[in-house]
Amino acid sequence: MGSTYTTMPGQTIKGFAGREYPVPMYMQFVPGHCIEVVHSVESLRYNGPNSINSIIALPHLSEDVGKQRANSGEEFRYYPLLRGMSDIPSKGDPVLLCTIGRINYYLGPLNTSNNSPTWNDDINFKSDPVFIYGGSDADLGEVSPRGERGESKNFNKERTYSRLIKIRKKGLDYGNALYETTGDTIIEGRHGNSLRIGSRSNNPYLIISNKRNPASNVESILDGSIISVTSNGSIAHHLGNIISKPFQLSSDKLTSPVNTIGALWSNLNSQESDEIYLYGSKKTDEIDENENPIYKGEKANQILLHSDRITLNTKLDDIFISSKKDIHIGAGRHLTFTTSGGPDVNDTNSIIFQSSNVNIGNHVNMESMVLGEQLKKVLTKIVGLFDKIKIASSGQPAGIQSDPTYQVGVGEEIGTLITEIDNITSTKHFIEPNT
Repeated sequence: MGSTYTTMPGQTIKGFAGREYPVPMYMQFVPGHCIEVVHSVESLRYNGPNSINSIIALPHLSEDVGKQRANSGEEFRYYPLLRGMSDIPSKGDPVLLCTIGRINYYLGPLNTSNNSPTWNDDINFKSDPVFIYGGSDADLGEVSPRGERGESKNFNKERTYSRLIKIRKKGLDYGNALYETTGDTIIEGRHGNSLRIGSRSNNPYLIISNKRNPASNVESILDGSIISVTSNGSIAHHLGNIISKPFQLSSDKLTSPVNTIGALWSNLNSQESDEIYLYGSKKTDEIDENENPIYKGEKANQILLHSDRITLNTKLDDIFISSKKDIHIGAGRHLTFTTSGGPDVNDTNSIIFQSSNVNIGNHVNMESMVLGEQLKKVLTKIVGLFDKIKIASSGQPAGIQSDPTYQVGVGEEIGTLITEIDNITSTKHFIEPNT
């Protein structure tokens, strides 16, 4: 029902007795109009598991001139042409139809001169001579303009989204030609989500974006959620645009934050705090029109996960987080560590910090922590000395018993205690003082 024979307009050939005949032509793909879609078992034209993602469609070129939407049977069912990847149409979408091996297939939905990722009207659509369609969007005889065109009332056409573009970026793209860049492979959803597989020069990148602003035609940190995988240039290079602010860690951009990752990183590495955002870029001697320094991209692989909430969870085993250099964790409010324990685990629950140096608080001004077991031993010995120290009776001077041997023994113990007191404090773990 899809592929068909037709004739070439204005072209004829001469046959018997010089009679002219139209030139026949076989059309493998025929433009058509989607009138029903099978999304699930609830769909109106569901006909078993093998009908999922199939559509009911009418070809615009067909011998069935009087065929209408209301009486389109199984002979007008079409299946996705490609096995593993399909762009499922919506009712009213323009599609391409074909028949191969007696099986009907479709491609689409088609793009038109609107060039909209959200919706394109079928320019070949013609209303039925007598509209008797009683599909899922019929309104008791009252037909809306969308219903007349066979469009689903569930499809949101109120806001159309801009098609993604790619602008040449100085410092990332190769060559000196202006207003030119390299095209990307882009999969766009209808309502502001996309997958971009592309490159700047020969440096590949991958960007997954969701809930982009309808007016925005590029991915940015303002998108609802974004995953960016780049191999050259900073986050600002790839996800910065005119309306978006430079990327900054959320815990650092609070109003008057007390502690920031940028400040701590800067203190540890003796660099400016903004340097943490410039990974993958190199400062040049040039400045822009606002007299800000220009940074050129340099090869550096990095991944950004940016959203309102991110959850990492394993169902059976461990999570491993490892870094060749530092790991920085910042929170605007609380940072909690919890070990649940219970019968589901084979070991007692515990939190273990294993390091040659642990600092709690401002690492510039630190005091040693006290070792509990060492303190316990010293205090026990001090309490033991209480028995050996006598308080003189009334009228006699206070002091230790007059036995010289006894005095020597106590003196040795006190000397040992002074040495052990020095061992109470840790040489590996430190804490910020109260003042």
